[in-house]
Amino acid sequence: MTDRLDADERPDRTPIVLGVIAAVLLVAVIVAVSILFSRQSANDAPPPAPASSEAPPATGPSDDESAAPEEPEEVEPSAMIALNGRGFTLVQADGTEFSHTWADDPQAAIDALTELFGEEPTEDFQNGDAENWAYNIYVWDGLRFYDVFLGDGGRSRGEVPAPTYVTVTGGAPSTVGMGNEFGVAIGDPIDRVRALDPVDEVELSGGGVRLVLGEGRGTFYNDGERTFSAFVQSDAAGDEVATITYTFRARGQ
Repeated sequence: MTDRLDADERPDRTPIVLGVIAAVLLVAVIVAVSILFSRQSANDAPPPAPASSEAPPATGPSDDESAAPEEPEEVEPSAMIALNGRGFTLVQADGTEFSHTWADDPQAAIDALTELFGEEPTEDFQNGDAENWAYNIYVWDGLRFYDVFLGDGGRSRGEVPAPTYVTVTGGAPSTVGMGNEFGVAIGDPIDRVRALDPVDEVELSGGGVRLVLGEGRGTFYNDGERTFSAFVQSDAAGDEVATITYTFRARGQ
């Protein structure tokens, strides 16, 4: 008896094969779709920023911030004006000296001051009255030089107690030093002047004070001597020295 099966009795494998093929195709489709979406995502991403060839700015302090402020360089005066009760002495940069007393010819002093300051003065005028003489004024930065104006009155310079006088102000060139016998300078505290035992102190109507230095001076009407006092005037607040004027002050006034 033969064990072979008839054709009708053999199992049909076609559905199994088709199922396998379908599964393979499904996997292939999934893989293809995944690759497609990956490429689209890569294309949609923004391009990377280009690499910069410049180094990032330093975060530390700049040279201007880290550098300490420079102190202004002090300039030594190359010329000097030294004042005293009888007049003044000029010392030029080359060591040349010129001295002026208050009764001396004014033009020689004007010429010497012009050379010392290196420029011509500007000119001003001070009117006189029944009690005060009129003056021509020659002005440089830091100094005013007064020369009496007699006009046609017939008076002589010999009759005038202050034929010339000067006022020291602020703003002199750094090359010109200003000194005096009392050691007082523009900008000094006014209390420093008070410590020198002034002859007089007057409060000014516009504010501030005026102090007078120089005991025993102003004897012109007694002996003809012209030895001036130093009138030291403060600023309006009364704190600092603003001007120093060497001029006549009658003894006892």
